[in-house]
Amino acid sequence: MIKVLIVLYAKLVEDNGLVSKLEKELNLLKRFVGPDSLYAVITSEMKHLFDKFPELVFLRNDKGTLLYGIYKGLRKLRGHDVLVLDGKEFITKEKILNFISQRRKNLLTAEKCWKGIALLRLIDLDYIIRTMEKFINEEMDFLDVMRLVKEEYGIDYEVLQEV
Repeated sequence: MIKVLIVLYAKLVEDNGLVSKLEKELNLLKRFVGPDSLYAVITSEMKHLFDKFPELVFLRNDKGTLLYGIYKGLRKLRGHDVLVLDGKEFITKEKILNFISQRRKNLLTAEKCWKGIALLRLIDLDYIIRTMEKFINEEMDFLDVMRLVKEEYGIDYEVLQEV
């Protein structure tokens, strides 16, 4: 079963449209993966989201960075395929369908850096988490982490351009 991890971090606190964007995305995601599969990593400044989105399972992002939020979420969701979504990116129905329909692949959207959506397979999660632990205190792009996973463990991923 696939789980969805929405990663929110300190830079998004000033985003005035964050709540309305999350409402739209959650309505879309609930139709495809169900309400029991939605998780969000938030900072302590985002506690107001508890009441607004009771269907989400919230995890704490203590450091407030994107990479740490992904790391915390992946550790919690070990044992599942995980669709990782950057909270600043807007997710469309087409993007969701494109990623969920792909089986047995690690997928990322990228151009020169990570573009906010990744499908990570259960079988590879421990290797990805182990690599992230080495860089947890650095502000590094998630695409660079996945390149290191490929170099160290030979785990391949497919890069999709913006869909």
